[in-house]
Amino acid sequence: MTVARSICNAGFVQRKDIPPLTTLRFPAAGAIVLSHYLTLLNLPTWYFENLSLGVSFFYVLSGFILYYNYSELKNRTAFWVARVARIWPIHLITCGLVLSCLPFNYILGHDHWYYTLPLNLLLVQAWVPFKGSVFSFNGVAWSLSVEAFFYLSFPLLLILLKRCGWWVLLCGSFSLGLLAFLLAQHFLPDRIDFGYYFPVCRLFEFILGMATCAWWLKASHVGKNVRLWSVWELGSLVIANLFVLVVAPVFTQFLALSPVERWMITPFTGLSFALIIWVFAHQAGFFSRLFSTRMLVQLGEVSFSLYMCHQIVLRFLQIRTSAAAAPWEVFFALYLTISIALSYLLFYLVETPARHLIVNAYRRHAGSSPR
Repeated sequence: MTVARSICNAGFVQRKDIPPLTTLRFPAAGAIVLSHYLTLLNLPTWYFENLSLGVSFFYVLSGFILYYNYSELKNRTAFWVARVARIWPIHLITCGLVLSCLPFNYILGHDHWYYTLPLNLLLVQAWVPFKGSVFSFNGVAWSLSVEAFFYLSFPLLLILLKRCGWWVLLCGSFSLGLLAFLLAQHFLPDRIDFGYYFPVCRLFEFILGMATCAWWLKASHVGKNVRLWSVWELGSLVIANLFVLVVAPVFTQFLALSPVERWMITPFTGLSFALIIWVFAHQAGFFSRLFSTRMLVQLGEVSFSLYMCHQIVLRFLQIRTSAAAAPWEVFFALYLTISIALSYLLFYLVETPARHLIVNAYRRHAGSSPR
């Protein structure tokens, strides 16, 4: 029995997949993979810093997909079990890879491992401003700490949505994030970047994804002229790339913005990502059909594993091998090849089987529990 089918039996309605949105996960993950490599080169930070906005894309997409599949949520426990099954096994395995592949004194947060490791394993590291906490062990896992907060909040957000409406929820989450960022700036002056990773400060992006899905569900019946929608698809990609590669760097690097002002750009970047998701969800143009091909969808499916393992591969090549002395083209090709190969192995040998195991175990337990 598939995971989707198991979830259905736990009380959910599983709608038809939207393949282009799965494919779009790969370039978002690829941007982050590239950004971490470019940190090794002697380049100005504004050349690559905004590639990390791929994380923002994932937050918006997560809100969209969760609302799409679980807008009529009835079984919160089953939902949370499914979410744990989605992210925790690969997080546990990649944390183990860090411990087994890298010298302990090279691991971020190793000098305070007695609290950074438990915080990391429990996915609460982004909540704690202790030294070395946010990026401890597998540094990219900070975003899972934020994602776990979204999962925990999702049932409440659905209730607030029905009572208050989208605009109130969007404005409220933006205001709450801004307040949290200002408080972090005031009380943690030596950690001026903490607000960028604090889960409450990223809630707007997730809710934006939910709102985008609600709007799309109402408009998905619109006429589907292939040429027109192909222009929409290309245009949405161009707009997002211009924002990430041109507009955001200009604002962040050349206008001498304060940290708070820089943070305020991030939610607006999410709007360009929401546009891409809304357009491609219609599956009406040439590019969305191209993105629905099996090979590209498969790359999207392994993108989470790629995101979780690439930094480990990069640091392993730097520390444990002499590859860093090779020409940059050779090093990058090796880094990319190993990362993608490992992501396929993790997806098929860890991520998928573990998700099946956990969800099906819950289904059996729920089916045998007294009613």
